[in-house]
Amino acid sequence: MRLGFHLSIAGSLLRAIKQAEVLGCQALQIFVQNPRAWRWREIPPREIDAFTAARRLAGLGPLVVHLTYLPNLASVDAALYQKSAARLARELALARDLEADYLVCHPGHAPQAPESFARVARALAAAVDKTPPPPLVLLENTAGQGQELGRNQEQLGLIIRLAGVPLGLCLDTSHAFAAGYDLRHPGGVARLLGETAQGSGLESIKIIHLNDSLVPLGSRRDRHTHLGRGTIGLQGFRQLFAHPWLRPEAAIMETPKRHQADEWRNLLTARSLVTTKMLVG
Repeated sequence: MRLGFHLSIAGSLLRAIKQAEVLGCQALQIFVQNPRAWRWREIPPREIDAFTAARRLAGLGPLVVHLTYLPNLASVDAALYQKSAARLARELALARDLEADYLVCHPGHAPQAPESFARVARALAAAVDKTPPPPLVLLENTAGQGQELGRNQEQLGLIIRLAGVPLGLCLDTSHAFAAGYDLRHPGGVARLLGETAQGSGLESIKIIHLNDSLVPLGSRRDRHTHLGRGTIGLQGFRQLFAHPWLRPEAAIMETPKRHQADEWRNLLTARSLVTTKMLVG
């Protein structure tokens, strides 16, 4: 399993490649646009070519693109829904141009009703029909804040079945813990992976977002922190990674970025977890 971070592209796509090389990453996740704005920045072909060449030279893979924050694929507001679906399709097309392997997105916010899940499925199906994999679109589990869809594997599996197109999963450890999956104990890990096996299948977990949680089990709040410094703890991560059913391609950390030393410390910690998995496996 390869390791990496979500890194900034502020100023240039190449910034993320350079940061990844400094940190010693094997994998990389980025936004392809400003994550908190609807305005679209056209990326010149020469910048795209420079990025893909630099990524190949650095040996970084998989490359994961994360959908920006503003789209809501479940929105009951027709205008916002159309805008969100169009944005997903546009970012997926750009991710393809950048030779990304995956695009991660959250299901969205809406009442927990059948039509909400159907709206998400329609948006995903339309985008994937227009831009078939690669990149493969991955649904990310959520903490279940407010009206967030996707807090459990049953909901994610339902969306995938309704969409009827190739989709996968991104498993966020902090979100899963906040949603009530106790990753500190074998029973909690077995419950999470068992539900996944019964839904979309364990092979659908392609990427892990490897984050500790600042908040207690079942709090339904999304608060990431450094590995081993939160309520999951290193023993919890060892418990998760020791499970033979879990075989993701990469683990991406979205931990706080106050100082570069934090990233190196998180990466060293993640390497120890991966080593443990290799020894157990």
